[in-house]
Amino acid sequence: MRRTATVLAVLACLGALGACGDDGSDGASTDPVEVEVGKAFTWNGFAVEDGWELTAIERSVSMEEVVTPEVKGTIKNTSDEERAALFEMVFSADGSELATVNCSARKMLPDQSQQFVCPGLSATMPEDYDAVVVQEYGRDTTSS
Repeated sequence: MRRTATVLAVLACLGALGACGDDGSDGASTDPVEVEVGKAFTWNGFAVEDGWELTAIERSVSMEEVVTPEVKGTIKNTSDEERAALFEMVFSADGSELATVNCSARKMLPDQSQQFVCPGLSATMPEDYDAVVVQEYGRDTTSS
């Protein structure tokens, strides 16, 4: 199965990815955008270069070994102001969320590039995903 990466701005897009895809704009939108792992994409005035990668990382949690996803790559600030990157990558299969990783990069000047990292510390490495969506970072504000 061909694996793709999609960045989702809202989880509702998981059920209708066609409505959330890249519309050919200048990449300054915060709308979710579907991307392919390792392929360049633009989102919210940032450009992620070809060659970004998804890696399985073995971690020890509560005396158990778990495998979590980690995404790394190079990102460029294509806007005209200094700012930091903060977004999520949501991995899904058949419209159901499998894993979400939070991505960040320090403040960058316009046209500056640097490394970004998305540690999936609380996610399990997805095995059979069919989409990865890039979206705005969202906090769960509900309490249990």
